Amino acid sequence: MKRIVLLFLLISAFFITNTFSQSRFDESKLPVRLLRGFGISGNMGWNSLTGVGISLQSYVSPHLGFDAGLGISGVGYKFSGRLRYLFLEKNFTPLVAAAFIYGTGSFDQEISVEDVDNNNTITFIVNPSPFLQLTGGIEKVSQNGFFIMFNLGYTILLTDNIEYTYGVPSENMKTVMRITYQSGMAIEVSIGYIFSKKKREKPSPRYD
Repeated sequence: MKRIVLLFLLISAFFITNTFSQSRFDESKLPVRLLRGFGISGNMGWNSLTGVGISLQSYVSPHLGFDAGLGISGVGYKFSGRLRYLFLEKNFTPLVAAAFIYGTGSFDQEISVEDVDNNNTITFIVNPSPFLQLTGGIEKVSQNGFFIMFNLGYTILLTDNIEYTYGVPSENMKTVMRITYQSGMAIEVSIGYIFSKKKREKPSPRYD
């Protein structure tokens, strides 16, 4: 009888250990964006989400991510939101994204530049600047949470944002102004960390 009980305990222990190991194995095979759902990163680029600033990442699902950004650029302080579609559930995946970006402008503060073609000074104000941004790129989230994303695309100014207060710009200066403050090619990189969704277990109280 003792041998039967001992055999039963050994078999039970085997199945419990095997089940626990299997659950850990299965969890390691889950998409990383299911295990890690919220992060923060430094963001910079040209016509990018923030100019130079920070962005927060959130994953609704392994294929859908949302970014919120805050930074500063030539169009003033930038506030932005972006929706990303991730093609793969793997750590490394291509993506497409659409964003709305709002620049606060120069708050009626005049900016002066030299127009070398006309040999005179141009003074202007940057008004509030709403943009639509469409990009494609790549993203990687490692198992330990390291995050990197690269985007390339186009940022479209939705309303005129330059108000000249002195001087008439040459055609070359208008081109420079358009590239610097208005619609144009977007290039961006973000590097940061995505936190685990798991809550750390609190240690059990000890009774001496």
